[in-house]
Amino acid sequence: MRNLLLLVILVGAGFVLVGMYVAPNQPELRTWYRDNACQHLDKISPEICAPIRRADGARL
Repeated sequence: MRNLLLLVILVGAGFVLVGMYVAPNQPELRTWYRDNACQHLDKISPEICAPIRRADGARL
């Protein structure tokens, strides 16, 4: 049970870290995070999706 909980925590942390550091540099991934994940991640902290929004602003 402890291993399952640890796995869920690691997957969640990985999801957030990909959104912050990898997605802003990958157009398709950035679009998916912006359209699907940011609405939920903003409830945790608006700073998670800030790099994605900055990258979209720079490309527009």
